[in-house]
Amino acid sequence: MFSIAVMGDDARAQETAEHLAQMGFQVARHIEPGCEAVVSFASVSSDLSSEILHLAIGGHAAEDVAARLPDNAHPIQIASRLRALSRLKVLEHTAQLRLKSAQEAGYQPAPVPVNQDDSTVLFVGAPGPSFMRLQFAMSRAGIQTIAAFSTFNAFDYLHERTFDAVILNTRPDAGLAHTVCSAMRRNTRLYHTPAILLTADTDYAGADEAFARGASDILSDNASNDEMRDRVMALASERRRRRLAKARLEACRLPSLLDTESDLYNERFGRVHLQSLMDHAAARLEPMSLIMLGVSAPQDAGANGFAKATNQFAGMLRHCVRAEDFVVRLARDRFLIALPSTPQTEAKMVSNRVSAIAECTAYEGADPLKPFRLELTPSIEDAAGETQADALIEQMVRRSNVLPFSSAKTG
Repeated sequence: MFSIAVMGDDARAQETAEHLAQMGFQVARHIEPGCEAVVSFASVSSDLSSEILHLAIGGHAAEDVAARLPDNAHPIQIASRLRALSRLKVLEHTAQLRLKSAQEAGYQPAPVPVNQDDSTVLFVGAPGPSFMRLQFAMSRAGIQTIAAFSTFNAFDYLHERTFDAVILNTRPDAGLAHTVCSAMRRNTRLYHTPAILLTADTDYAGADEAFARGASDILSDNASNDEMRDRVMALASERRRRRLAKARLEACRLPSLLDTESDLYNERFGRVHLQSLMDHAAARLEPMSLIMLGVSAPQDAGANGFAKATNQFAGMLRHCVRAEDFVVRLARDRFLIALPSTPQTEAKMVSNRVSAIAECTAYEGADPLKPFRLELTPSIEDAAGETQADALIEQMVRRSNVLPFSSAKTG
Protein backbone atom coordinates (compact mmCIF):
# COMPACT_ATOMS: atom_id res chain seq x y z
CA MET A 1 0.00 0.00 0.00
CA PHE A 2 1.39 3.39 -1.05
CA SER A 3 2.04 5.50 2.08
CA ILE A 4 1.72 9.26 1.58
CA ALA A 5 1.47 12.42 3.65
CA VAL A 6 -0.89 15.19 2.55
CA MET A 7 0.48 18.46 3.94
CA GLY A 8 -1.63 21.59 4.33
CA ASP A 9 -4.32 22.95 6.61
CA ASP A 10 -6.92 24.13 4.13
CA ALA A 11 -10.05 22.40 2.88
CA ARG A 12 -8.40 21.33 -0.38
CA ALA A 13 -5.76 19.33 1.47
CA GLN A 14 -8.36 17.65 3.67
CA GLU A 15 -10.58 16.80 0.69
CA THR A 16 -7.64 15.45 -1.30
CA ALA A 17 -6.51 13.31 1.64
CA GLU A 18 -9.99 11.79 1.88
CA HIS A 19 -10.16 11.06 -1.86
CA LEU A 20 -6.70 9.46 -1.90
CA ALA A 21 -7.61 7.27 1.07
CA GLN A 22 -10.70 6.11 -0.81
CA MET A 23 -8.44 5.13 -3.73
CA GLY A 24 -6.44 2.77 -1.52
CA PHE A 25 -3.54 4.96 -0.43
CA GLN A 26 -2.38 4.90 3.17
CA VAL A 27 -2.80 8.59 4.00
CA ALA A 28 -1.49 10.64 6.92
CA ARG A 29 -1.60 14.38 7.54
CA HIS A 30 2.04 14.49 8.63
CA ILE A 31 5.22 12.65 7.66
CA GLU A 32 5.49 9.28 9.41
CA PRO A 33 8.17 6.57 9.28
CA GLY A 34 7.88 4.67 6.02
CA CYS A 35 6.32 7.61 4.19
CA GLU A 36 6.92 7.19 0.44
CA ALA A 37 5.54 10.48 -0.90
CA VAL A 38 4.40 13.92 0.17
CA VAL A 39 1.59 15.86 -1.47
CA SER A 40 2.02 19.46 -0.33
CA PHE A 41 -0.53 22.28 -0.50
CA ALA A 42 1.78 24.54 1.52
CA SER A 43 5.48 24.83 2.26
CA VAL A 44 7.10 21.85 3.96
CA SER A 45 10.37 21.37 5.80
CA SER A 46 13.42 21.75 3.58
CA ASP A 47 15.07 18.68 5.15
CA LEU A 48 12.69 16.27 3.43
CA SER A 49 14.49 13.00 2.64
CA SER A 50 15.60 12.62 -0.96
CA GLU A 51 13.99 9.17 -0.95
CA ILE A 52 10.53 10.70 -0.50
CA LEU A 53 8.67 11.82 -3.63
CA HIS A 54 7.43 15.38 -3.33
CA LEU A 55 4.41 16.42 -5.39
CA ALA A 56 3.56 20.11 -4.92
CA ILE A 57 0.04 21.38 -5.57
CA GLY A 58 -0.18 25.06 -6.46
CA GLY A 59 2.48 27.73 -6.55
CA HIS A 60 3.83 27.65 -2.99
CA ALA A 61 7.58 27.60 -2.41
CA ALA A 62 8.96 24.05 -2.46
CA GLU A 63 12.39 22.55 -2.98
CA ASP A 64 13.32 19.33 -4.77
CA VAL A 65 9.82 18.63 -6.08
CA ALA A 66 9.37 15.64 -8.37
CA ALA A 67 6.48 17.44 -10.06
CA ARG A 68 4.11 20.34 -9.56
CA LEU A 69 0.38 20.35 -10.34
CA PRO A 70 -2.02 23.30 -10.53
CA ASP A 71 -4.25 24.45 -7.67
CA ASN A 72 -7.28 22.71 -9.16
CA ALA A 73 -5.52 19.35 -9.60
CA HIS A 74 -8.01 16.47 -9.61
CA PRO A 75 -7.56 13.71 -6.98
CA ILE A 76 -7.36 11.06 -9.72
CA GLN A 77 -4.70 13.17 -11.46
CA ILE A 78 -2.72 13.41 -8.22
CA ALA A 79 -3.00 9.65 -7.65
CA SER A 80 -1.94 8.71 -11.17
CA ARG A 81 0.98 11.15 -11.10
CA LEU A 82 2.17 9.72 -7.77
CA ARG A 83 2.08 6.18 -9.15
CA ALA A 84 3.83 7.19 -12.37
CA LEU A 85 6.60 9.07 -10.56
CA SER A 86 7.06 6.21 -8.12
CA ARG A 87 7.42 3.62 -10.89
CA LEU A 88 9.76 5.94 -12.83
CA LYS A 89 11.97 6.20 -9.76
CA VAL A 90 12.01 2.40 -9.40
CA LEU A 91 12.78 2.00 -13.11
CA GLU A 92 15.75 4.37 -12.94
CA HIS A 93 17.14 2.79 -9.77
CA THR A 94 16.76 -0.69 -11.26
CA ALA A 95 18.60 0.35 -14.41
CA GLN A 96 21.50 1.62 -12.29
CA LEU A 97 21.60 -1.60 -10.26
CA ARG A 98 21.49 -3.83 -13.33
CA LEU A 99 24.32 -1.93 -14.98
CA LYS A 100 26.38 -2.27 -11.81
CA SER A 101 25.65 -6.02 -11.58
CA ALA A 102 26.68 -6.51 -15.21
CA GLN A 103 29.93 -4.65 -14.59
CA GLU A 104 30.62 -6.67 -11.45
CA ALA A 105 30.07 -9.82 -13.52
CA GLY A 106 32.85 -8.64 -15.83
CA TYR A 107 30.82 -7.12 -18.66
CA GLN A 108 30.46 -3.54 -19.86
CA PRO A 109 27.13 -2.75 -21.51
CA ALA A 110 27.35 -0.18 -24.28
CA PRO A 111 26.62 3.33 -23.01
CA VAL A 112 23.20 4.66 -23.96
CA PRO A 113 23.46 8.13 -25.49
CA VAL A 114 21.18 10.74 -24.00
CA ASN A 115 19.02 11.93 -26.88
CA GLN A 116 19.63 15.64 -27.31
CA ASP A 117 17.15 16.00 -30.18
CA ASP A 118 14.30 18.41 -29.81
CA SER A 119 11.27 17.05 -28.04
CA THR A 120 8.23 16.33 -30.22
CA VAL A 121 4.57 16.43 -29.24
CA LEU A 122 1.44 15.57 -31.22
CA PHE A 123 -1.60 17.84 -31.35
CA VAL A 124 -4.86 16.01 -32.15
CA GLY A 125 -8.10 17.74 -33.09
CA ALA A 126 -9.57 20.67 -34.93
CA PRO A 127 -7.19 23.56 -35.67
CA GLY A 128 -7.84 26.96 -34.21
CA PRO A 129 -6.35 29.80 -32.18
CA SER A 130 -5.61 27.48 -29.25
CA PHE A 131 -3.47 25.28 -31.51
CA MET A 132 -1.54 28.31 -32.77
CA ARG A 133 -0.89 29.46 -29.20
CA LEU A 134 0.23 25.99 -28.18
CA GLN A 135 2.52 25.68 -31.18
CA PHE A 136 4.07 29.07 -30.42
CA ALA A 137 4.59 28.22 -26.73
CA MET A 138 6.20 24.89 -27.62
CA SER A 139 8.48 26.38 -30.27
CA ARG A 140 9.83 28.88 -27.74
CA ALA A 141 11.02 25.87 -25.70
CA GLY A 142 12.48 24.03 -28.70
CA ILE A 143 9.60 21.55 -28.80
CA GLN A 144 8.30 20.56 -32.22
CA THR A 145 4.51 20.29 -32.55
CA ILE A 146 3.06 17.99 -35.20
CA ALA A 147 -0.64 18.34 -35.94
CA ALA A 148 -3.12 15.57 -36.73
CA PHE A 149 -6.52 17.09 -37.43
CA SER A 150 -8.31 13.73 -37.25
CA THR A 151 -8.01 10.71 -34.96
CA PHE A 152 -7.23 8.51 -37.97
CA ASN A 153 -4.19 10.61 -38.80
CA ALA A 154 -3.29 10.76 -35.11
CA PHE A 155 -3.03 6.99 -34.74
CA ASP A 156 -1.08 6.77 -37.99
CA TYR A 157 1.45 9.17 -36.49
CA LEU A 158 1.46 7.36 -33.14
CA HIS A 159 2.24 4.03 -34.79
CA GLU A 160 4.95 5.50 -37.02
CA ARG A 161 7.00 7.48 -34.52
CA THR A 162 7.53 8.28 -30.86
CA PHE A 163 6.09 11.38 -29.20
CA ASP A 164 6.87 12.80 -25.79
CA ALA A 165 3.25 13.87 -25.25
CA VAL A 166 -0.11 14.00 -27.01
CA ILE A 167 -2.28 17.13 -26.70
CA LEU A 168 -5.97 16.52 -27.43
CA ASN A 169 -8.32 19.35 -28.36
CA THR A 170 -11.66 18.84 -26.59
CA ARG A 171 -13.47 21.01 -29.11
CA PRO A 172 -15.81 20.40 -30.79
CA ASP A 173 -16.04 16.81 -29.48
CA ALA A 174 -14.77 16.22 -25.94
CA GLY A 175 -15.99 12.63 -26.06
CA LEU A 176 -13.62 11.88 -28.92
CA ALA A 177 -10.68 13.25 -26.93
CA HIS A 178 -11.67 11.03 -24.00
CA THR A 179 -11.88 8.03 -26.33
CA VAL A 180 -8.34 8.65 -27.58
CA CYS A 181 -7.15 8.75 -23.94
CA SER A 182 -8.75 5.37 -23.31
CA ALA A 183 -7.26 3.89 -26.47
CA MET A 184 -3.78 5.06 -25.49
CA ARG A 185 -4.07 3.48 -22.04
CA ARG A 186 -5.12 0.17 -23.58
CA ASN A 187 -2.08 0.15 -25.87
CA THR A 188 1.08 -1.15 -24.19
CA ARG A 189 3.35 0.97 -26.42
CA LEU A 190 1.41 4.18 -25.74
CA TYR A 191 0.49 3.48 -22.13
CA HIS A 192 3.12 5.79 -20.64
CA THR A 193 2.76 8.58 -23.23
CA PRO A 194 1.17 11.62 -21.54
CA ALA A 195 -2.26 12.62 -22.84
CA ILE A 196 -3.08 16.28 -22.19
CA LEU A 197 -6.53 17.77 -22.83
CA LEU A 198 -6.78 21.32 -24.19
CA THR A 199 -10.02 22.96 -23.03
CA ALA A 200 -11.83 26.28 -23.30
CA ASP A 201 -12.51 26.63 -19.58
CA THR A 202 -10.30 26.57 -16.51
CA ASP A 203 -12.81 24.34 -14.72
CA TYR A 204 -13.44 21.57 -17.23
CA ALA A 205 -16.84 19.96 -16.67
CA GLY A 206 -15.65 16.59 -17.96
CA ALA A 207 -12.61 16.37 -15.66
CA ASP A 208 -13.89 13.35 -13.71
CA GLU A 209 -14.41 11.31 -16.86
CA ALA A 210 -11.22 12.57 -18.50
CA PHE A 211 -8.94 11.49 -15.66
CA ALA A 212 -10.82 8.22 -15.23
CA ARG A 213 -10.15 7.57 -18.94
CA GLY A 214 -6.42 8.19 -18.50
CA ALA A 215 -5.81 11.90 -19.14
CA SER A 216 -2.52 13.11 -17.65
CA ASP A 217 -3.38 16.81 -17.38
CA ILE A 218 -5.95 19.39 -18.48
CA LEU A 219 -4.73 22.66 -19.98
CA SER A 220 -7.00 25.65 -20.36
CA ASP A 221 -6.82 28.23 -23.12
CA ASN A 222 -6.55 30.72 -20.28
CA ALA A 223 -3.12 29.38 -19.34
CA SER A 224 -0.20 31.61 -20.20
CA ASN A 225 2.33 30.54 -22.81
CA ASP A 226 4.84 29.88 -20.04
CA GLU A 227 2.39 27.69 -18.11
CA MET A 228 1.51 25.72 -21.24
CA ARG A 229 5.19 25.19 -21.97
CA ASP A 230 6.10 24.22 -18.41
CA ARG A 231 3.27 21.72 -17.92
CA VAL A 232 3.80 20.01 -21.25
CA MET A 233 7.57 19.95 -20.76
CA ALA A 234 7.25 18.41 -17.28
CA LEU A 235 5.29 15.44 -18.60
CA ALA A 236 7.41 15.14 -21.74
CA SER A 237 10.58 15.11 -19.63
CA GLU A 238 9.26 12.22 -17.53
CA ARG A 239 8.45 10.32 -20.71
CA ARG A 240 11.98 10.81 -22.03
CA ARG A 241 13.48 9.73 -18.70
CA ARG A 242 11.43 6.53 -18.87
CA ARG A 243 12.64 5.75 -22.38
CA LEU A 244 16.25 6.38 -21.35
CA ALA A 245 15.98 4.06 -18.33
CA LYS A 246 14.40 1.33 -20.47
CA ALA A 247 17.17 1.70 -23.04
CA ARG A 248 19.76 1.27 -20.28
CA LEU A 249 18.03 -1.90 -19.12
CA GLU A 250 18.02 -3.20 -22.69
CA ALA A 251 21.73 -2.43 -23.00
CA CYS A 252 22.36 -4.89 -20.16
CA ARG A 253 20.85 -7.75 -22.17
CA LEU A 254 24.25 -9.06 -23.27
CA PRO A 255 24.44 -12.57 -24.81
CA SER A 256 26.74 -13.78 -22.02
CA LEU A 257 24.11 -12.88 -19.41
CA LEU A 258 21.16 -14.48 -21.21
CA ASP A 259 19.82 -18.01 -21.43
CA THR A 260 20.92 -19.53 -24.74
CA GLU A 261 17.43 -20.77 -25.65
CA SER A 262 15.44 -17.70 -24.70
CA ASP A 263 15.83 -13.98 -24.17
CA LEU A 264 15.64 -14.28 -20.38
CA TYR A 265 18.56 -13.80 -18.01
CA ASN A 266 20.47 -16.95 -17.14
CA GLU A 267 20.68 -18.47 -13.68
CA ARG A 268 24.24 -17.37 -12.97
CA PHE A 269 23.61 -13.67 -13.56
CA GLY A 270 20.12 -14.01 -12.12
CA ARG A 271 21.41 -14.98 -8.70
CA VAL A 272 23.99 -12.16 -8.69
CA HIS A 273 21.60 -9.41 -9.70
CA LEU A 274 18.81 -10.70 -7.49
CA GLN A 275 21.09 -10.24 -4.49
CA SER A 276 21.71 -6.60 -5.43
CA LEU A 277 17.96 -6.01 -5.82
CA MET A 278 17.27 -7.58 -2.43
CA ASP A 279 20.03 -5.58 -0.74
CA HIS A 280 18.65 -2.38 -2.26
CA ALA A 281 15.13 -3.15 -1.04
CA ALA A 282 16.31 -4.06 2.46
CA ALA A 283 18.42 -0.91 2.81
CA ARG A 284 15.48 1.31 1.85
CA LEU A 285 12.79 -0.68 3.65
CA GLU A 286 10.97 -1.13 0.35
CA PRO A 287 8.78 -4.11 -0.53
CA MET A 288 10.01 -6.65 -3.03
CA SER A 289 8.41 -9.88 -4.18
CA LEU A 290 9.60 -12.99 -5.99
CA ILE A 291 7.45 -15.25 -8.13
CA MET A 292 8.73 -18.71 -8.96
CA LEU A 293 6.94 -20.47 -11.80
CA GLY A 294 7.23 -24.19 -12.27
CA VAL A 295 6.12 -25.45 -15.69
CA SER A 296 4.81 -28.90 -16.54
CA ALA A 297 2.87 -30.50 -19.39
CA PRO A 298 1.00 -33.72 -20.22
CA GLN A 299 3.25 -36.69 -20.97
CA ASP A 300 1.88 -37.02 -24.50
CA ALA A 301 3.27 -33.56 -25.33
CA GLY A 302 6.60 -35.26 -26.00
CA ALA A 303 10.03 -34.09 -24.90
CA ASN A 304 10.61 -31.98 -28.02
CA GLY A 305 7.15 -30.47 -27.79
CA PHE A 306 7.70 -29.56 -24.16
CA ALA A 307 11.11 -28.03 -24.89
CA LYS A 308 9.73 -25.90 -27.72
CA ALA A 309 6.73 -24.86 -25.64
CA THR A 310 8.81 -23.75 -22.68
CA ASN A 311 11.08 -21.74 -24.98
CA GLN A 312 8.05 -20.03 -26.50
CA PHE A 313 6.66 -19.41 -23.03
CA ALA A 314 10.00 -17.94 -21.97
CA GLY A 315 9.95 -15.57 -24.92
CA MET A 316 6.47 -14.42 -23.96
CA LEU A 317 7.13 -14.12 -20.22
CA ARG A 318 9.36 -11.05 -20.37
CA HIS A 319 6.60 -9.11 -22.13
CA CYS A 320 4.03 -9.98 -19.45
CA VAL A 321 5.76 -7.86 -16.81
CA ARG A 322 7.08 -4.32 -16.44
CA ALA A 323 10.41 -3.09 -17.80
CA GLU A 324 11.90 -2.89 -14.29
CA ASP A 325 10.93 -6.47 -13.38
CA PHE A 326 13.69 -9.07 -13.60
CA VAL A 327 12.91 -12.43 -15.25
CA VAL A 328 15.35 -15.33 -14.92
CA ARG A 329 15.32 -18.84 -16.34
CA LEU A 330 16.56 -21.07 -13.54
CA ALA A 331 16.05 -24.33 -15.42
CA ARG A 332 14.20 -25.70 -18.42
CA ASP A 333 10.97 -25.84 -16.43
CA ARG A 334 11.49 -23.18 -13.76
CA PHE A 335 11.42 -19.39 -13.95
CA LEU A 336 11.87 -16.58 -11.45
CA ILE A 337 10.38 -13.08 -11.58
CA ALA A 338 11.71 -10.38 -9.24
CA LEU A 339 9.32 -7.45 -8.73
CA PRO A 340 11.04 -4.39 -7.19
CA SER A 341 8.94 -2.16 -4.91
CA THR A 342 6.03 -4.59 -5.16
CA PRO A 343 4.16 -6.13 -2.20
CA GLN A 344 2.96 -9.72 -2.28
CA THR A 345 -0.66 -8.73 -2.93
CA GLU A 346 0.35 -7.10 -6.21
CA ALA A 347 2.72 -9.96 -7.03
CA LYS A 348 -0.24 -12.31 -6.74
CA MET A 349 -2.02 -10.30 -9.43
CA VAL A 350 1.01 -10.62 -11.71
CA SER A 351 1.15 -14.36 -11.09
CA ASN A 352 -2.56 -14.71 -11.88
CA ARG A 353 -2.18 -12.74 -15.10
CA VAL A 354 0.72 -14.87 -16.32
CA SER A 355 -1.15 -18.06 -15.42
CA ALA A 356 -4.25 -16.86 -17.27
CA ILE A 357 -2.20 -16.18 -20.40
CA ALA A 358 -0.59 -19.62 -20.17
CA GLU A 359 -4.00 -21.27 -19.83
CA CYS A 360 -5.15 -19.58 -23.05
CA THR A 361 -2.11 -20.62 -25.09
CA ALA A 362 -1.96 -23.95 -26.92
CA TYR A 363 1.31 -25.52 -28.08
CA GLU A 364 2.01 -28.16 -30.70
CA GLY A 365 2.94 -31.53 -29.24
CA ALA A 366 4.30 -34.79 -30.64
CA ASP A 367 0.96 -35.25 -32.39
CA PRO A 368 0.15 -32.05 -34.36
CA LEU A 369 -3.55 -32.84 -33.97
CA LYS A 370 -3.31 -32.83 -30.18
CA PRO A 371 -2.13 -29.42 -28.98
CA PHE A 372 -1.46 -29.05 -25.27
CA ARG A 373 -1.25 -26.35 -22.63
CA LEU A 374 1.45 -25.72 -20.08
CA GLU A 375 0.51 -25.97 -16.43
CA LEU A 376 2.07 -23.38 -14.12
CA THR A 377 2.74 -23.87 -10.43
CA PRO A 378 3.46 -20.47 -8.89
CA SER A 379 5.13 -19.71 -5.57
CA ILE A 380 5.36 -16.17 -4.15
CA GLU A 381 7.73 -14.92 -1.46
CA ASP A 382 8.59 -11.61 0.20
CA ALA A 383 12.19 -10.79 -0.72
CA ALA A 384 12.68 -7.50 1.13
CA GLY A 385 14.23 -8.92 4.30
CA GLU A 386 17.84 -9.58 5.23
CA THR A 387 17.98 -12.84 3.27
CA GLN A 388 20.57 -14.26 0.90
CA ALA A 389 19.30 -14.66 -2.65
CA ASP A 390 20.64 -18.21 -3.01
CA ALA A 391 19.00 -19.32 0.22
CA LEU A 392 15.66 -17.78 -0.76
CA ILE A 393 15.73 -19.42 -4.19
CA GLU A 394 16.41 -22.83 -2.68
CA GLN A 395 13.67 -22.26 -0.13
CA MET A 396 11.21 -21.43 -2.90
CA VAL A 397 12.24 -24.48 -4.91
CA ARG A 398 11.51 -26.70 -1.91
CA ARG A 399 8.18 -25.01 -1.19
CA SER A 400 6.96 -24.93 -4.77
CA ASN A 401 7.05 -28.72 -5.00
CA VAL A 402 7.29 -28.44 -8.77
CA LEU A 403 7.40 -31.74 -10.64
CA PRO A 404 9.96 -32.04 -13.46
CA PHE A 405 8.69 -32.85 -16.94
CA SER A 406 9.47 -36.53 -16.65
CA SER A 407 7.06 -36.75 -13.68
CA ALA A 408 4.41 -34.36 -14.99
CA LYS A 409 0.81 -35.28 -14.71
CA THR A 410 -0.81 -36.92 -17.68
CA GLY A 411 -4.10 -35.80 -19.09
